[in-house]
Amino acid sequence: MTKLFIFFKPLFQNEKWPLFLALFSGLAVGTSYIPFPAWALLFGYSPLWIACWWVVEKSESPKQAMIKAFKLGWISQFVLSLIGFNWIYYVATEFGQLHPVLAATALLLFGAFMHLYIPLAVALAAGLAKKNNWSTPWTFFLSAAILHGLTERIWPSIFEWNLAYSLLWMKWPLFQLADFVGFWGLSTLLLVIQAIFADSLLFIKKDKEKALITIGMALMLFVFLNTWGWWHGQQIQKKLKASETSAQLSIGLVQGNVGNAEKIQSEKGAFYQSHILNLYSELTEGLLREFPQTQLILWPETALPFPLDIGFHSRRDQSQLLNFVQIWNRPLISGGYSVDLDQKDHLGNPLISNSVFFIGPEKKLITEPYNKTDLLVFGEYMPFGEYFPILYKWLPFVGIYKKGPGPTVYEIPIAGEKILFGPQICYESLNPGFSRGLNRKKSQIMFNVTNDSWFGWWAEPFQHQYMTLARAVETRTSLVRSTNTGVSSAILADGTILKESPINQKWAQSFDIRYFKKPFVTFYTKYGHLDWIIWLLVLVSFIFKKTARKNVSN
Repeated sequence: MTKLFIFFKPLFQNEKWPLFLALFSGLAVGTSYIPFPAWALLFGYSPLWIACWWVVEKSESPKQAMIKAFKLGWISQFVLSLIGFNWIYYVATEFGQLHPVLAATALLLFGAFMHLYIPLAVALAAGLAKKNNWSTPWTFFLSAAILHGLTERIWPSIFEWNLAYSLLWMKWPLFQLADFVGFWGLSTLLLVIQAIFADSLLFIKKDKEKALITIGMALMLFVFLNTWGWWHGQQIQKKLKASETSAQLSIGLVQGNVGNAEKIQSEKGAFYQSHILNLYSELTEGLLREFPQTQLILWPETALPFPLDIGFHSRRDQSQLLNFVQIWNRPLISGGYSVDLDQKDHLGNPLISNSVFFIGPEKKLITEPYNKTDLLVFGEYMPFGEYFPILYKWLPFVGIYKKGPGPTVYEIPIAGEKILFGPQICYESLNPGFSRGLNRKKSQIMFNVTNDSWFGWWAEPFQHQYMTLARAVETRTSLVRSTNTGVSSAILADGTILKESPINQKWAQSFDIRYFKKPFVTFYTKYGHLDWIIWLLVLVSFIFKKTARKNVSN
């Protein structure tokens, strides 16, 4: 840390150093998130907050402090957004078919606006610090951390990421405490630790010994939390391995590696649907030959490009699929499309749903399909499109899908047992509240079906993967994930991650999934997700305490 300060020391004598620190924070946070190693997880935002405290001291009014802090925060969020979400460019070029210049513009716009809660948090903290005449930077750093932790939870985003997911990515056992406060809560805790580092780094020149002691205490706190997490994970593991509390199911995952479906359709023409069906059936037959103990088969989101509703079962490809399932003599859960011929959308077309179908060896559906609830903006619905249909005409690539019923548990008979499954389709796994709903309904196994072929091979598939696996830890419910192009995998209720599939390859694997016979509702599901109330009260009481001191001194 002393060497770090010596490196920064010349910048303290120049007013350009706040800009440098803001850029450094953006680089540190951006290169500490999945798929990078989390090297700056404990201090990534600290340089930004130090820079913002400097402008608070130099500003003449709360408004001026807020504007300057917002600018610094914007620089950090812009840099980290470009690093962590550069897959926007791939989506825009490969599937949006935009010119590279337009795709680059789309990425820049995304980086400019998507994570504005970061500058908003430091601006609010700066305004409070200047208005209340906070005399110590610690008050500002803690407030900035709490405001960041609160605003990141409510900010509208297509990809609700936070720092704590890197704990699972790095296999640091602190993630095991997510069944108490969730990954949002762990993220806020990490931000508070970063506030401690910011305070120590700022004063390392004035009181080196005290600063180093404070840093050491922060590190000891991190070690203690990881030790607690390891111990807690071991307790869950013991319960999961006990035969009187758990059972086991062998689930086969199939990854078809169907990339740009439009290109395949143009190549195969009228045989496009049959081509996809044969691809998945061949992979499944190979899976069953290699893993004959498989009891259930799971195919990914929209694996089959045709409707699987009962009214369509007499068609060629649908009938062939039912024959396959009968031969395999195992239930198949597959993503597909549901078409409601009795309901029309606002453009007069039959309502379509992104769905999951449960097909039994008896050549019929075991239960009603599940229709996706959390629809993807600009992919499965257009904001305000229902009121302004012309928007769909201006942007014809935007789909119109029927919204599902929310978290739903399905009872599927397998080998004489009735197992409760909780489905998630694609981004529904990124909504912690959705999985909490499945946990409340006592889902024994959650499964996620996803198509990540839109996003390329580098970052997004891994980000989405670990953000999905995190739901299993929060709810202590084993989870399996089948994707189109990767990453497919499984995680047990004790946080053990099983084998992961390669990216952009055909792949099939069977997993022995141990699950709780009588699933319990975790503390996080019951109360822990309300931890934001405690953080808010801390912030309010802190502000009131400082304001009261100011009034007394006056």
